[in-house]
Amino acid sequence: MYKYNPRKRRRPDGRPAGRALKGYVLPDERTERLRQRIRWRRILIVLGLVAAIAGAVALYRSPLLRVQEVQVVGIANLTPEQIADLADLEDASMFNAPLGDAEARIVALPMVKGVDAKLDWPNKVRIEVIERTPWGYWDLAGTSYVIDAEGVVLPDIKPSEGAPVIHDTGDPARLSPGDRVDVDAVALAQVLLQSVPEQLALNIVRLESRPARGLARVTDADYRVVMGDSQNVDYKLAVWQTVEEEIGRGAMAGHVLDLRFGDRPALQ
Repeated sequence: MYKYNPRKRRRPDGRPAGRALKGYVLPDERTERLRQRIRWRRILIVLGLVAAIAGAVALYRSPLLRVQEVQVVGIANLTPEQIADLADLEDASMFNAPLGDAEARIVALPMVKGVDAKLDWPNKVRIEVIERTPWGYWDLAGTSYVIDAEGVVLPDIKPSEGAPVIHDTGDPARLSPGDRVDVDAVALAQVLLQSVPEQLALNIVRLESRPARGLARVTDADYRVVMGDSQNVDYKLAVWQTVEEEIGRGAMAGHVLDLRFGDRPALQ
């Protein structure tokens, strides 16, 4: 009886098949050249990446691309040295100079309203400062503090002669540079100092700020007007003008006109 032996494979013509050979296929010359080119290309890519990284590190550490000069512009009362020292950017890398931190330190100065720091390649930083300017005085318990148009107390500077004075009749307190007084009262005072002479032909001889009543002013017609806050100021001015026309400026002398309640003016 015939038994199939898988080890004895036969060819299609019936002859026994030969044993398979194990080993490596030798590439031809063209294939070998192609392999070498691929190998060298990979090596060059790796070398290029290493060179690029080394070059970037060298540039980062190079003194040529580090902050060597800080230029300060826009100042009149502060000094460039004061701003540069506060910025603390000398020798910082141009790639990651902490400009935001420098701006935060500078704008914290009472005299600084705004600041913008920019890189000036290859090794400079330009800092543009907007200083606060004195607007008037805030008189509290007999002490006059210089303030700007936003109510910020300023140090070691005076406004121009004849600057407005707002008398705070509230509780005594001590103010320091950088503190803010009643911003709304300061803003309203600026509007009234311009609008009242134009619309009512009156001059304001005294400005007062009271916590409960807001801003009041004494006119050169010898009567006081309580405005409250700065809301609806145009309407309050129109009501003021109407009351004057109906009652008469002379008859209002010695009285107080309360305009805090809009269309319900009160003459006391």
